[in-house]
Amino acid sequence: MQRYYPSLQAIEQQTRQLDQVPCRHCQQTHQLVSHGFVYKKQAGADPQAVGKRVFCSNRQRHTGCGRTMRLYLDATVRWLRYTGAHVVAFMLALMAGRTVQQAYEQTTGRDDPRHAYRWLHRLGAQLSGYRSLSHQPPLQDADVAAAVPVAAKRPVRTGLLASTCTQLLQRFGAPLCANYQQQTQRSFL
Repeated sequence: MQRYYPSLQAIEQQTRQLDQVPCRHCQQTHQLVSHGFVYKKQAGADPQAVGKRVFCSNRQRHTGCGRTMRLYLDATVRWLRYTGAHVVAFMLALMAGRTVQQAYEQTTGRDDPRHAYRWLHRLGAQLSGYRSLSHQPPLQDADVAAAVPVAAKRPVRTGLLASTCTQLLQRFGAPLCANYQQQTQRSFL
């Protein structure tokens, strides 16, 4: 069962057809039960549904493993308050030559950049995964590479991030985070 979906309707449709889907942990069928929505409080807004929970039931004559899985919208980055679009905008601002604090403030509207350094650390940890994608795709358009402004002088950390981001944009297009998660079924961060 895939983890990322383009809309809540697609998640709802998947959760209506859970009878024949095996649990990814115990591989049993006929045990999965839809278990409610996953809500996330986005920055400056009310909590909104960003996914659903699915429970491998071990109650009432079910013999499942009891584990809960979450199905997410593809634009949602798990465990982050902000969406994937915020993270990608932060990366693009860094590539354009802004400092970490300026890029974070421009992206989120907040002036305390401590989460920005966490994002950078997680992006750095994912760089090898991003770069080891199976094969290099042909360039889609010259517009994609031209749409990524790159500063002339930049630190080594953002230099590697810039080349990786350009490669990801060429392979997955925009919106980068949603397309990456939908096609690879792995978290962007």
